Amino acid sequence: MNKDIVFFGIQWSWKGTQAKIFLNEFPTYKYIEPGQMFRALSSNDNAISSYMKDTMAQWKMLADTLAFDLFNMCFHLIGDWEFMLTDGFPRTMAQLHYFIAKECEYKRDFIWVYFDISREKAVERILNRAKEQNRADDLDMKVINKRLDTFEKETMPVIQYFDGIWKLLTVWADDSVENIYKSMIEWLNK
Repeated sequence: MNKDIVFFGIQWSWKGTQAKIFLNEFPTYKYIEPGQMFRALSSNDNAISSYMKDTMAQWKMLADTLAFDLFNMCFHLIGDWEFMLTDGFPRTMAQLHYFIAKECEYKRDFIWVYFDISREKAVERILNRAKEQNRADDLDMKVINKRLDTFEKETMPVIQYFDGIWKLLTVWADDSVENIYKSMIEWLNK
């Protein structure tokens, strides 16, 4: 597996859980998770934080240029003999073109892993988490549907593009964490 890997899936497809398992098994990979990085940046009290909080409160995507800058900074942290596992970038068609250009510029290869899960199963998992972790934000179906709609509108075209050029591995994510991981590793090792 000498290539960069991009994980994609709607909320609660267990892609983050799969990333943690993968990183324990493959320590030469560096984890780049823009969503977590943006949440950390938005925890400050400054102009960038205000923009990010306002945008996320409206369930809109952050400007692509912010994602480009963050990804570019992270790209410089990857050594020549290291690989990246990214979760959540690229998410738009503009980000897709930027990602491909960077991969070509640095003569790197990549593959995408899409954790495919039914919307109904994702909602079920989100509601279960809300109950288990007492998360009121995960009980609002309007918010849940907005998140899922944004993914389908903005990110599914990116996933479909990679499927069309045979750079996409689709893993059925309605299964157990263990079975999802086993299926993914089997495919990545082919």
